[in-house]
Amino acid sequence: MLEQLKQWFAMDDSAADTHNAANKDMAITALLSQVMLADGEISPLEQQQLERLVTKLTQQTPDVIQQLLAQSRAQRDNVVSLYEFTSQLKSLPIAEREDILYSLWALAFSDGTLDPEEEGVIRQVAELLYVPHSRFIWLKQQAQDKAGISK
Repeated sequence: MLEQLKQWFAMDDSAADTHNAANKDMAITALLSQVMLADGEISPLEQQQLERLVTKLTQQTPDVIQQLLAQSRAQRDNVVSLYEFTSQLKSLPIAEREDILYSLWALAFSDGTLDPEEEGVIRQVAELLYVPHSRFIWLKQQAQDKAGISK
C-alpha cells in the first residue's frame, strides 16, 4: 500500500513537471509574440526570428514549436496583461530570465529598428521578471550590437 502511494505521488510529480514545462514554453512564446506585435507590423524577418528564438529557448521539436505558435496566435486578442505569462517565469534562475529578455531584444531588433512600443513591452517584462535595470540595458546593448544597429 505504501509503495502504491509512493508511485502515485511520483506520477503526480512527473505530470506536474510536464505541465509546468508546457506552461513555461507557452509563456515564453506568448511574450515573444507580444513584442513582435507591439509595433503593429509583422515582417517575415520577425516571424522567422520568432520561430528561431522559440526553438532556442524551449528546445522543443518543430511540431511542438508550431503548436506553441498556433496557441500564441489564438491567444493574442485575449491577452489582458503580461503578468499572466511572467508569473510563470519569475521563479526561473536569473540566467534563464536574462536569456528570455535578450531574446525579446533580439526579436525587437530583427527588423532593423526598435519601436518605442516594443521597448515598452520589454521594459515591463524585465520589471515583472525582476531583472535589474543595469542588466536590462546591458542585454539591450548586446542585442543591438549583434543586430548591427548603430546606437
